[in-house]
Amino acid sequence: MIAGAGAGLAALHLGPGAPGAHPHVWITSVTTFVFEDRRLFGLRHRWEFDEIFGSFVIQEHDADGNGAFDAAETESVKDKAFASLRDYGYFTHLRIDGQPVPLTEIVGFEAEIEDGVLAYEFTLSLPEPVDPAATPLAVGVYDEEYYVEVLLDQDDPVRFAGLPNGACTFEIEEDAENPIYFGMVDPLSISLSCGTS
Repeated sequence: MIAGAGAGLAALHLGPGAPGAHPHVWITSVTTFVFEDRRLFGLRHRWEFDEIFGSFVIQEHDADGNGAFDAAETESVKDKAFASLRDYGYFTHLRIDGQPVPLTEIVGFEAEIEDGVLAYEFTLSLPEPVDPAATPLAVGVYDEEYYVEVLLDQDDPVRFAGLPNGACTFEIEEDAENPIYFGMVDPLSISLSCGTS
């Protein structure tokens, strides 16, 4: 199973299996809501991977073994260990006014090694900007097949860019209306509450 790790997280998905067989990869996630003129334009994720999965990606793509990715190595990570996640919506589940909105456009991608830990940072653009003060908005970051478990950072899970302090707040709660993995897991959802001025 792990032999496919260097080919990307999607390669690790072996299809539905017996409950208890998952997860096998762990991500710690920080999500930044990116605003301009009080409208949400994108979601920037920073993902830090568990040691086992991260080590396989590092071994495969850190060609010179110097403990850092240069531009060519970063492109290799993007092409071979990240791009296929498009088929899984980059594990990002945006709901606007209760309706799912697919996110497929990536702006920027960085891969780095920090103290031996593999991290990705990338931004997903919304199809069109949205004003969360006028329209309910929630985001879940999770793998529906639960092969990968995405854990929100305990200390700093949500950030805001392009907004005055206090313009938006967030609440994290279990999304019981959209369970995953045979209905056994209620994923976490981040709901925004934003003022009009």
